[in-house]
Amino acid sequence: MSTYNVHWIKPPANLILRVAAWMITCIVYTQNTCAAPVDLSSYNPDCGVAVRLAGETLAMRWKTPEGFTELNLNTSGRGPLIRSISVAPDGKESTVVLRNADPVTVLSVGQRDLGKRQGWNIFFDRTRRKPSESGPLTLKLTAVEVQSLGRRCMVDLTGLEGQAFAGKLRFTLYAGCDLIHLQAIVQTQKDARALLYHAGMTCDPDGKSVSWIGLDDTMHRAAARKRPAAPEKVRYRTIALETKTGSVAIFPPPHRYFYPLDEAFNLGFNWWGNDFMGKVPDFGIGIRQDLEGDRRWVPWFNAPPDTEQRLDIFWLPSTKHGNALFDHVKAYTHDDRFPELEGHKTFTSHYHIEHTTRLIEERNKNTATDLPKALERPDFIEVFKNAGIQIVHLAEFHNRLGRTRRDPIKALPLLQLLHEECQRLSDDGFLLLPGEEPNVHLGGHWISFFPRPVMWVLDRAKDKPFIEKHPQFGLVYHVGNPEDILKLMEREGGLMWAAHPRIKSSTGYPDLYRESHFFKSDRYLGGAWKAMPADLSKPRLGWRVLDLLDDTSNWGAKKYILGEVDIFQVDRTTEFYAHANVNYMRLARIPRFEEGWGTVLEALRDGAFFISTGEVLMPRFKVGGKLSGETLKLDASGQAKLDASLTWTFPMAFAEIISGDGKQVFRKRINLESTEAFGNQTLQTALDLSGKKWVRLEAWDVAANGVISQPVWLE
Repeated sequence: MSTYNVHWIKPPANLILRVAAWMITCIVYTQNTCAAPVDLSSYNPDCGVAVRLAGETLAMRWKTPEGFTELNLNTSGRGPLIRSISVAPDGKESTVVLRNADPVTVLSVGQRDLGKRQGWNIFFDRTRRKPSESGPLTLKLTAVEVQSLGRRCMVDLTGLEGQAFAGKLRFTLYAGCDLIHLQAIVQTQKDARALLYHAGMTCDPDGKSVSWIGLDDTMHRAAARKRPAAPEKVRYRTIALETKTGSVAIFPPPHRYFYPLDEAFNLGFNWWGNDFMGKVPDFGIGIRQDLEGDRRWVPWFNAPPDTEQRLDIFWLPSTKHGNALFDHVKAYTHDDRFPELEGHKTFTSHYHIEHTTRLIEERNKNTATDLPKALERPDFIEVFKNAGIQIVHLAEFHNRLGRTRRDPIKALPLLQLLHEECQRLSDDGFLLLPGEEPNVHLGGHWISFFPRPVMWVLDRAKDKPFIEKHPQFGLVYHVGNPEDILKLMEREGGLMWAAHPRIKSSTGYPDLYRESHFFKSDRYLGGAWKAMPADLSKPRLGWRVLDLLDDTSNWGAKKYILGEVDIFQVDRTTEFYAHANVNYMRLARIPRFEEGWGTVLEALRDGAFFISTGEVLMPRFKVGGKLSGETLKLDASGQAKLDASLTWTFPMAFAEIISGDGKQVFRKRINLESTEAFGNQTLQTALDLSGKKWVRLEAWDVAANGVISQPVWLE
């Protein structure tokens, strides 16, 4: 029997009476005629959101941290859809913070090249260079359905269509939460489509203002006025509309909205003004994507036929303005910071920052060996620290200096400088570690990681031994084949794993070498997880690598996956958090560079970590008393107890227990629709693991933020 220990705050008696009185009004008005029929048969007031129908107005009211929020929708099919949004702070009268507004969604639809070897599982697709069309999704309201699910209420408005997509507009309201979650849920019958979406609200700008936090980390405010809509580069992906009585902040899901790119440039993901994209004539504010992306490979989102694409946006109404409002928004991502967790340290991997390359180039320009002032304290150090990251593993020499790295004479000074700079930029609370994506001899792309500085040449010359005693650089390894690489990793205690497995230049890997000695070695960790490709019909991110973890576990390989970010530039202008994930390692302390960082590699090798997007954490995960990476010997009954704890910011959607028997993968979903925002919960349940070889746990929230454990192995 499962037990889910959740502690809800019991509302005071006067609050219950107020809500009851409000809902009596609902019952009185449900018989009134509306232009669009409203179906309340699936609604249950126990969801914590009170609903009433008054003529052509459908009203929802629910408790929030600020007090109460009320959303009034126009069901007539004529005029603005949002009649009003009101907020009643605790102990005060309700205040209308916005009247007469419309949600807006613009869809950009391009072509996916399914003829390439990767099909839908693609990154190298320049969608931006192919024909595409953009246009608004138009709501021709035909019906309204109100549903309850746990502690949330969903209002579906059917009749949404545009750009060969059709479906419905959904409002989801969460008891105890100040968010209004809007989703355009649409699908197409056409094949080979990729999409981007842009969303927000339109309204009369008179008497209003627009606010945001700029890249200078200060609050900006401008009078709302008729002007050509333009992008705004902001922090926290959020823009707000302010009235005299309050505000509505608008922002996307913090990670899901950002499809994979090589660069995390801030492309101006918010907008305000009139005639947005030449498709929305009225004044509005919202979120946007740049159709050109980072001008490299720009794959957009997959949109296979007959899949429900969920185009999310969040509104947060409040009586507050400015920083007080934005503090509410920032709480959902811990201020864009991966929070500290007792007994764990944060580790991130796969960055082509090329700091060493820049240093060499600057020195060559100035013909001097001094450290250029601009590189004394590079931006990326503070970006990582501000994001709560404690250990960073680089993947250097991936750019034009890659050829120099393969030159046996030039490579060693290059490596030495990398090691020196990593040591110089590390301190007691932050560890910058050398690493590469060498991509030689094994097949596909792969990452190298050593527990100390190691000097090695990527292509062994015929006259060179495997190990050389170099007069300047000491012990130097020369590798020329997979056997050499495995010997190097075994001698130095290093690890290797597939970068972006099964996609990009690792398409087909590690599957194609799963029978090799190096793959079967404990020096081969597994693969790296990133949300790539992107598909807005999926309830979780990065299924490509999650499937790989399940497959390798069923192979009996005992491999792990770690989160990778795989971007180039990181500085104070980049939209880092949206593209990032982190690994929470079971480490007691951060090692110092000069003492070596073998404990970091041991934590990886032992599966002593979990992956998180930051909003959902897993402080505890045990099966039968065993932690991830450990082995549980089952008794004859095959029974074992799951004992896990979760914390989160956005309301949760579900957790899933995944296991395998060496051939098949089994999934058991735990619905978490009764969770509210900013909560924690213990999952304790008896599992029948008869015949199973491994078991792991995932959990995902309503914005597709998630947490992923490593497996517990079973015997």
